Amino acid sequence: MHACVKIKRRRIVLAVLGLAFFSQAQADFKVTEIQPTLADGVLTLTGNLDLNLSSRVEEALAKGIPLEVNIDIRLYHPRRFLWNMKIGEWTLTRRIQYHALSGQYLLSSGKPGAETRESLLTQQEALKQLGTLNDLKFPIKESLAPNNYSVDLRVSLDIEALPTPLRPVAYTSRSWHLNSGWTTWKVAP
Repeated sequence: MHACVKIKRRRIVLAVLGLAFFSQAQADFKVTEIQPTLADGVLTLTGNLDLNLSSRVEEALAKGIPLEVNIDIRLYHPRRFLWNMKIGEWTLTRRIQYHALSGQYLLSSGKPGAETRESLLTQQEALKQLGTLNDLKFPIKESLAPNNYSVDLRVSLDIEALPTPLRPVAYTSRSWHLNSGWTTWKVAP
């Protein structure tokens, strides 16, 4: 009878660990829809990112720790017999932070000195706004012939931007590794 209790305990522990793993797997970033267009030497992106935070990352955000999200963009000309030719590469950084005194989530994006800032009341609204791409424009240095082009896009949590004492925890915990992986989208002319 004692061995039976141990087996039941092990099953319960394994079930709890499995649920913990499954719940962490649900929290991740996804590129849900992107509409890239190319006209007059400018790449324009419109779309949505689904930014689901894990419980640990949500807890850190609720305690006022700022989070930076990187959006990596690459423009390619696909070729049949050779590797794809890279035309351009950009990284956008967006930041979210909870301000306890005002009870609002603060968003900022853009380059220092030309940042846009916004405040929202709920975390859900803030993450939705953070993941909205509205007519982002990227100039292309070289002239492009009318061809097929594609855009690779990835969104990830920047662990290097976290406060120094939190980085070792973030590097060793799966709940902090939020990354959509690369997705490819055809560019509309």
